[in-house]
Amino acid sequence: MRTVREDRAVEDALEAASDRWERTNDAWDTLLWVLARDPTVGVPISETGTARTLVYPGSWAHQMPTIKVLYEIDVGYVTIRAAEFSDAQTSAGRA
Repeated sequence: MRTVREDRAVEDALEAASDRWERTNDAWDTLLWVLARDPTVGVPISETGTARTLVYPGSWAHQMPTIKVLYEIDVGYVTIRAAEFSDAQTSAGRA
């Protein structure tokens, strides 16, 4: 299991999203849990596979935003470099 770190811009985006969607923190905690346990779950965007992107599908029925993150995998760490929050496109997310 790796430690997940966030760049300052990510913290600011999370704070702004929390004001807009009621369950942003629940969605964020789920995303962090997934990245800590399996950082290779995202789509690689570099040849080495250390830079990746991952989309967490939200749910408008549950006040959860869709979250897209750009992150890097390093020894012992996952660093989230950017996060984008948007309205969910479905009522129940992905099963």
